Amino acid sequence: MQERNSIRKTNGRVRRAGLAAGAALAVLCATFSVAWTSPAAAQTIIDEWHKVKPPAPPELKSVTIDPKTTALLILDFNGAQDPSKGPCNKNTKPRCLVSVPKVKTLLDQARAKEMLVVFSLAGVGEPQDIATALAPLASEPIVKSGPDKFIGTNLRSILSDKGIKTVIVTGTASEGAVLDTATDAALNGMNIVLPVDGMSSTEPYGEQYVAWHMVNAPGVSQKTTLTSIDRIKF
Repeated sequence: MQERNSIRKTNGRVRRAGLAAGAALAVLCATFSVAWTSPAAAQTIIDEWHKVKPPAPPELKSVTIDPKTTALLILDFNGAQDPSKGPCNKNTKPRCLVSVPKVKTLLDQARAKEMLVVFSLAGVGEPQDIATALAPLASEPIVKSGPDKFIGTNLRSILSDKGIKTVIVTGTASEGAVLDTATDAALNGMNIVLPVDGMSSTEPYGEQYVAWHMVNAPGVSQKTTLTSIDRIKF
């Protein structure tokens, strides 16, 4: 009898120990599960998109350029007369059309100083499709390419042959031709002057992003002066 009682007590202790161990394991698993699926670990920028606040706007700076070593790039302003001929049109990028008068002011100043002016085309555009107010002169080169105007064109040699060290970049889309061409130029040692009222997108966010990117991206920010057309002095 005593032996059976001893066995029962022993079994009871074993069961209680087993239950306690099981409970502890369950708590551990639950804690691990919570930690593994905590918001900080699980969220991506997509999950947090609506929480993100834009940083303070970057400062626009005045800049004095040397006309002899500076070129004005007028990128992808084709389509104004016919929306099917390019991105700068009332249907898809009305903000581009709004920028044309200011870019025209900059173009006139550059020509008065005998600066090198280079145009680009996008898509199926031809020279005659460039906004009439910005129509290139016969002596002004035109390149045609995708977003980065250095790829598949002679733009690099056009600039180097003239001893160009700085480019003023205008155009559309800000997140396309402007961003890619300016970044390529900066990463290859050129200085970038980027007037925010000379670039355009389908919506303000594209322009905002590019303005932020160009003054924050490694290898690019050190070469970029963010400005406006009225702050550019010759």
